[in-house]
Amino acid sequence: MTAKELAARLSLPGSLQQQVFSIPISPAQEQEWNELFLRDQEAFELRLHRHPTPELLALALYLRWAVATYRRYLTLGIPEAVFWDTFQDFALWSEECMRVTGQPGLIEWGWNALLLHMELFRLGRLEYQPRTLQQDIVFGEVSLAAGTPILEVHIPAGAPFCQRELSASLCSAGPFFERYFQRSFFWFHCHSWLLSPALRDLLSPASGILQFQRFFTIYSEDFSFPQAEQRVFGSVQADPQRYTEHTSLQRALKKYLLAGNHVGMGMGVAQRVSIEAVGEAVGAGPLHGFIP
Repeated sequence: MTAKELAARLSLPGSLQQQVFSIPISPAQEQEWNELFLRDQEAFELRLHRHPTPELLALALYLRWAVATYRRYLTLGIPEAVFWDTFQDFALWSEECMRVTGQPGLIEWGWNALLLHMELFRLGRLEYQPRTLQQDIVFGEVSLAAGTPILEVHIPAGAPFCQRELSASLCSAGPFFERYFQRSFFWFHCHSWLLSPALRDLLSPASGILQFQRFFTIYSEDFSFPQAEQRVFGSVQADPQRYTEHTSLQRALKKYLLAGNHVGMGMGVAQRVSIEAVGEAVGAGPLHGFIP
């Protein structure tokens, strides 16, 4: 596998590939960049910003380093499907780069670094990041101490939610990390606008988003950033009146905001045994081919 083959497999636009691989990077330069990347992500990004085309250089470097990550997947026996599903984030964030900055390349360098470090994996519809709780959670019958190992659940852009697909993904996560990393996780955690309790007033009970919420016990809400507005409308506006109304969710959310309300990011936890019970009830076990 070469970087060019990887870029083609990710279906990056031909013009973007041409620009990426026209950047002159000697083996010595690549090694220097990689050493800084592995040593200090913040310093790496600061140096990138000083480059004339930082987004393009970032993509050029990340594609090269993804080849080494691909080999690590094969060495561990992780199915190739997991690699390609996970690294579709490169394609998603390269599209977002052009939309947000008007420049070709890659944004969200820190996020995409997680893929290269093998700290984030996509299993079906959802992505998982091994972490530990940063603070105690005490809510109702839930009591978890800081330091508890958790799988942080992330939701990539894509098709609407389907409960069976969600169950299959969630049921795959525990066995995946046990099989390939000998690590056991019994709790899931999620911090997302998709867990905002306000959505219960905006969506129908059959909504896929509300089906996703039902897997979690929502214990708090974070209003530090209007993530819902960013995700639903594509950008954040100071005046909600400026938001578009092309979808039913956009119309409902805009009306809600104009009434002086706010939508935060819900914070929720889910126990593995509960998720597996739901999976059994809907006939959705671990994804076929991901867990031998």
